[in-house]
Amino acid sequence: MAEVHRILKEMYIGMAVCMIVFLAIGAFFMRPYYIFALALLVGNLGGALRIYHIYDVLDQALDMGEAGAKKKVIVNSLLRMVVTLALLVGSIYLGITAFAGVALGMIEPKICAYLQPKIRRILIRLGLEKPEEPVEPEQPSQEDDEPHFQTEDEE
Repeated sequence: MAEVHRILKEMYIGMAVCMIVFLAIGAFFMRPYYIFALALLVGNLGGALRIYHIYDVLDQALDMGEAGAKKKVIVNSLLRMVVTLALLVGSIYLGITAFAGVALGMIEPKICAYLQPKIRRILIRLGLEKPEEPVEPEQPSQEDDEPHFQTEDEE
């Protein structure tokens, strides 16, 4: 579980960095800027909640039987799609600037999933996280060098 929480934290940090980059780019192209900034914040929060919701649903589904888990994952996936669609349709009524902000915010988790390993390396380099301890592979036993399969002679 600690590894999952670490990955979630790294993705949230990546989303914050992406948001700052999108805000800087939007300052040059989006008018009115404050609508874009608020819409990007709403989209970013929606994306962050989607990430956490996926984690929570999968965590609960792992404790269920196969049929119940499948149903839970499908129903909650549809719920996320409906909420995403509602945010995007709602933003259309506020204008193209708001739609662009919400859409970028909702896409950020996808971008941050690719950036997460790089963010981890940066956090380790800055000393904010500890590097993972290498796992040593199991050594085969030296006691018996005989093959572990049955040959035709042994049958």
